[in-house]
Amino acid sequence: KAAHTKRRKGEEMTLEEQKQIAIDYYINLMRIKAEEKAENKELERQIKIAKIKLSTFSIDLSEIETMF
Repeated sequence: KAAHTKRRKGEEMTLEEQKQIAIDYYINLMRIKAEEKAENKELERQIKIAKIKLSTFSIDLSEIETMF
């Protein structure tokens, strides 16, 4: 059996789709943060993790962050 098997069409997510999902997730976290009244350490951790993931895609968050 070959070590590398080709995926069937439709199972693989494109890089652009991965980027869009990561951006959408970050925006959702920022929306939650904007409405949060108390300190939420887990939310802050999730935002930091999302930023790290987005940085691997070389996505500039400065414009998104000005919205919140």
